[in-house]
Amino acid sequence: MFLTIVLVVFCAVSLTSHQQFNGNNGDLKGFHYELLLTHLTAIEYRIQTTLHEIAQNHSRQLEELKLRTSVCGAPSLALDTSARNNTLLPGHNQINFHRETISGIGTDRSVDGEWVMFQWRFNGSLLFNRTWGEYRAGFGDTEGEHWIGLDNLHQMLAKGRHELLVVMESFHGSTVYAHYDMFSIGTEREQFVIKTIGKYRGTAGDSLSFHIGSKFSTYDQDNDVHPSNCASQYNGGWWYKNCYSCMLNGEYVTSAEQNYQERGLIWVSYTGPFNSLKSTKMMIRQRSS
Repeated sequence: MFLTIVLVVFCAVSLTSHQQFNGNNGDLKGFHYELLLTHLTAIEYRIQTTLHEIAQNHSRQLEELKLRTSVCGAPSLALDTSARNNTLLPGHNQINFHRETISGIGTDRSVDGEWVMFQWRFNGSLLFNRTWGEYRAGFGDTEGEHWIGLDNLHQMLAKGRHELLVVMESFHGSTVYAHYDMFSIGTEREQFVIKTIGKYRGTAGDSLSFHIGSKFSTYDQDNDVHPSNCASQYNGGWWYKNCYSCMLNGEYVTSAEQNYQERGLIWVSYTGPFNSLKSTKMMIRQRSS
């Protein structure tokens, strides 16, 4: 890429020199002047495009390097353990988790209060197409995009009855939610199967109840009931069935990248199968009764 930039700049200099040599005492007028401006504009566009490609490749290579490092056993992608404003999860596998305070979603005040976030996506900065081991342990930073880990999620849900809240934002600026008054998952031996999804209430529609009884799948561990591997097909681990009615860990795409394809963060009852969400938050809290 660097050689390409050098070549483009060299061509620009050469073109300028050539126009000056053939002009009237170096005075570029009329057709020659317009031609030079046209060429320089094209060259500027090519340089900007090349620099953008370099930046994209650098980000992608860095993310792939992090992924390979994590697979080899390094702790580079473990959840952040700095104190910040998070709360330490008790137990042998201590991590920090993000607490989110909800105050008024539409007219429903029953979901107001403090929740523990276990999934957060909002800009695509974190790769979610990861291995079974990473989804089990957790990855990302609790102050940014992250997945708290299936082991940690199961550990929290095992301590009493819990409810689930999913808050979603569209690229049009609308915020909707899905609330379930019960939620539980199995152990790793049970492939973290969704055991319980309670009564639905909300504005997003109920796309999660379809997944009751679904085991968690990743591209390297296929536990769905579809003939192919849904996690590989949609680039993210999830409780796939045949394959999904909602999928919030898929490939992050912007509104301009959707192109009527089944890509992105999907909640079919709200987005349909082809429109991705801009952001998602998945949260739990222990029920008071």
